[in-house]
Amino acid sequence: MLDEFARYTALQRDQMPLAMLLVYLKRKGGFVQLNQIWRELGPTGGGPFWNQTTLINKLDKLERLEVVVMEKRILPSPRDAAKRKTNTFYRLNPATPLYPYIYGMLKIYKEEQDRYSSELVEKPLDHLCLLAGRSGASDPLIGRELEVAKELISEVFGVGIDEVRLMIRERMARKGMTRDRKRASPEEMSEVKVKVKAKSEKAESSRAGAGKAKRPSRRKRKEVSGEGESE
Repeated sequence: MLDEFARYTALQRDQMPLAMLLVYLKRKGGFVQLNQIWRELGPTGGGPFWNQTTLINKLDKLERLEVVVMEKRILPSPRDAAKRKTNTFYRLNPATPLYPYIYGMLKIYKEEQDRYSSELVEKPLDHLCLLAGRSGASDPLIGRELEVAKELISEVFGVGIDEVRLMIRERMARKGMTRDRKRASPEEMSEVKVKVKAKSEKAESSRAGAGKAKRPSRRKRKEVSGEGESE
């Protein structure tokens, strides 16, 4: 699939419209009606698409590549509730290898003191293919990119790395990407380990003391032996 997508992107003389479409669908998260996509990415919304046919053709191609999922729904007409009309919806396919790296096409920059904006990197689709290809090859740079993302979040929101990790965990829990269970912090884990170790040492000391109490001393054994001989 990645090879097909790379070949398709190589044919794009202007990568911005397709890249903006992918970012748009990623931000929306769920299914988005075609009319809404055209309204927000077309000329009315100041988007990159000036022709609805071009938008539909790109969505159809992405569906064939399994990058997006298309769904038809029969809904009441907004003008007449008695009439029903078939509407087309699209969403990004979470199973595609591209899905986790869509935002990798963006770079964030500071406009003012507390205002940040984002824009597409140069040749965003090529960059997307590169990120997804590295993940397939288990490239260690992917881990570094995650750390860079954490540092960026820390800078944008003015929080520490620990708070960034907490923000990520909470968001993943809300999205249903992780199990909803509490996980002890490193400090709590260290405290628990100390308590377990102390309890274990106390138990061993008690067992050792009990063993010594049961076994008579050498002097006691001699006294018992002397009493036996005197008798």
